[in-house]
Amino acid sequence: MRNQRTQTLVEAALCVALSVVLNYAAMRLPINVAGGSISLTMLPIAVIAIRRGPLTGAAAGTIFGFLDLLMEPYILVPAQVVLDYPAPYLLFGLGVGVFSTLYYSQKTPDAAARPTAVIIIATLVGGMLRLASHLLSGVIFFSEYAGGQNVWVYSLVYNISYLGPSLLASMLCALFIVPIVDKTVPVPKREAA
Repeated sequence: MRNQRTQTLVEAALCVALSVVLNYAAMRLPINVAGGSISLTMLPIAVIAIRRGPLTGAAAGTIFGFLDLLMEPYILVPAQVVLDYPAPYLLFGLGVGVFSTLYYSQKTPDAAARPTAVIIIATLVGGMLRLASHLLSGVIFFSEYAGGQNVWVYSLVYNISYLGPSLLASMLCALFIVPIVDKTVPVPKREAA
């Protein structure tokens, strides 16, 4: 039991560190004047969340969110910080991790035979939760950038401009990486709750 906790902690720390490294390879679009960039930072969080569940995914996401705040802060008020940094990644890790049990419920020992649809749905749900947090932040704190447009539409378009490509890239990579990691470092058998 203790060995499993240590393995989970090390794996989560490696995923957070990899998210930080991937954040440095991000691409910012010219329209993203108030933050946001296309990157694969969600990929390691998705991998740990699928492998270890919602609590570990949420914890890894939250830690990365705070590290992202240290790396690229864009702060208007404290409430905006919560909605733009720890909350989106917490929600992403939680949303993906909820599908962990479903992913591992397959009775096949072969990781490649597990359903890819679960990874797709899990990352989409996590991505929608992350989008919801950024959307609220945009509506509440960045409405002056909307000009005469509907602030909800402006915030949605702004956030989808970088989250959409980031989510798609992370999802496609996760489809290949999760089975490979599962085969290399299998998740220990889960105990019944």
